[in-house]
Amino acid sequence: MIHALYHVPSETLGLIKTCLDKRGLPVAEHHVYEHQVPPFSSSMSALIIMGGPMNVDETHLYPFLNAEVKLIAQMLKAKRPVLGICLGAQLLAKALGSRVYPNNVREVGWYPVELLPEARKDRLFSAAPRTLDVLHWHGDTFDLPGHAVHLARSDRCENQAFRWGTSAWGLQFHLEVTPKMVDDWVQGEDAVFYIRGAGEDPEGIREKTTFVFSTLQPLAEQIFSSFLDVI
Repeated sequence: MIHALYHVPSETLGLIKTCLDKRGLPVAEHHVYEHQVPPFSSSMSALIIMGGPMNVDETHLYPFLNAEVKLIAQMLKAKRPVLGICLGAQLLAKALGSRVYPNNVREVGWYPVELLPEARKDRLFSAAPRTLDVLHWHGDTFDLPGHAVHLARSDRCENQAFRWGTSAWGLQFHLEVTPKMVDDWVQGEDAVFYIRGAGEDPEGIREKTTFVFSTLQPLAEQIFSSFLDVI
């Protein structure tokens, strides 16, 4: 069984779920903010960790983060596929012994990432174009884990994607988003404050989503389908 970990109601599998449904693959969705971190089991075929607003070291506020890091480490030891997105990538990096800390700037909105030469040989990104317009939504970053392969960077955040071993990936950016998810993310006083604090405009992000999504969707589904091939 594939397991997915959610940190807030609005950050779900998105296009990953589309790929799972196309293959008829079931997924167990765990809302860890309700303290539903599953224990490691030999029946876990893969783990997908989604994003969220918390920092990986805020364990005094979110004690489930410790359980997540432990579960990720167990999955890695068992050589089971792991995919971490945004906070999920930071938790994966922490499980691998790396430091997670504030980025120089808050990176929010649609901006390109550059795929590095190693991405040409990567199972997920080998067929992707050299630059991708992707959605960013983070204030933290991480040191590249030891023995990890650096796959992508951006002008404002050096470590945008990495692979560790042959079956674990961390993506700082959001390929999984749908227009409905973005609509949810840009609404509310707290969201507007966060977005404007990064020098961005909520309406501009929504409009860019409409423009970008038709190109993003097939590329994202191709990348996520490649992850499912690993499983």
